[in-house]
Amino acid sequence: MRMRAIAILALAGVLAAGSAAAAIYKGRRVDGRWFEGRIVSTTFGAYDCEVRFDGDRALIRLPSSGLQITGFLDDEVITDPRDITIEDPRRGVYWTLTVFNLGS
Repeated sequence: MRMRAIAILALAGVLAAGSAAAAIYKGRRVDGRWFEGRIVSTTFGAYDCEVRFDGDRALIRLPSSGLQITGFLDDEVITDPRDITIEDPRRGVYWTLTVFNLGS
């Protein structure tokens, strides 16, 4: 019985730690909704985009081409919505993301 209680507590701790991770701007979570933005790479150029945050991940859609990028934030706490660095391991580049309506 004691081992079962320890296992349940350990599982609860892991789940709580996983759910606590969120992209944050000005003290509030910004995960789960779509924002308008612009993404720039010295390799691929600049594009208008839509972005949705999920913890340390950013899903980016380029409506003009239908392309999707899954990138990773350097830090889950966003301090400047005009200068967010996104790592794109699939393409081996870093993008600079500007989010226009993050504060609204």
